[in-house]
Amino acid sequence: MGCTVSYNVFSNKEELSDYFAKLFVERSKELLGNKENINIALSGGSTPKLYLSKLTDPGIVQNIDWNKIHFFWVDERMVPQSDPMSNYGTIKEFLFDKIPIPEENIHRIKGEIVPQLEVKRYGNEILNIVDSKRNRLPEFDWILLGMGSDGHTASIFPDVELNDEYQNITAVSRSPVAGQMRITITETIINNADYVTFIITGKDKSETVFEILKGDKKKYPAGRISPVNGILEILLDSEAADMLIENEKL
Repeated sequence: MGCTVSYNVFSNKEELSDYFAKLFVERSKELLGNKENINIALSGGSTPKLYLSKLTDPGIVQNIDWNKIHFFWVDERMVPQSDPMSNYGTIKEFLFDKIPIPEENIHRIKGEIVPQLEVKRYGNEILNIVDSKRNRLPEFDWILLGMGSDGHTASIFPDVELNDEYQNITAVSRSPVAGQMRITITETIINNADYVTFIITGKDKSETVFEILKGDKKKYPAGRISPVNGILEILLDSEAADMLIENEKL
């Protein structure tokens, strides 16, 4: 089958967020038509707050079967959940506290635990819940990713080696800027998902987006994401797509 790739450009972040909310409703229903539960991995950062908060709209909430959706994280900073830098803590505040989702459906990375222990615990949690058929590795139904201006995604940074990798599923990483320890799922696991969706906003990402889609994508971690038997979607606001748009005018 191979990887199918598409990208869509939206005039602004609000339009992109509205599209995502409708996509989430449609895709969750589609996936649940074939299985009892689905597993989705979320990204942290500022961009997810824009589109995930749309899922708390009453018209959206009532159209999603939250009892059958399990949420995981693609990465986490090694900080307590009460820390403002915690990906889980942030999403809990603006999403999970406002929707009727069972607590047992939320599978966070425990940033307060020693990384070398948590990388194994979290890896085992994924193994125990997420089906492993293809390549004998866990297959997430849907992984939502962001991208930094340096082309990093999850906590996979350019020229930064992952450590303490656990069964090709999880690994320990370190931010090259802040020096902060993190846990991330691996590129291999991302590429084993059925759907992978990048949601990228902001003019500072424009050049990297252009290089990934039109140039040497392999030098960027985000450019190496290509699901082996899945669908890759790239959703951009007009600022992130600025160089693409300008190039098409030439």
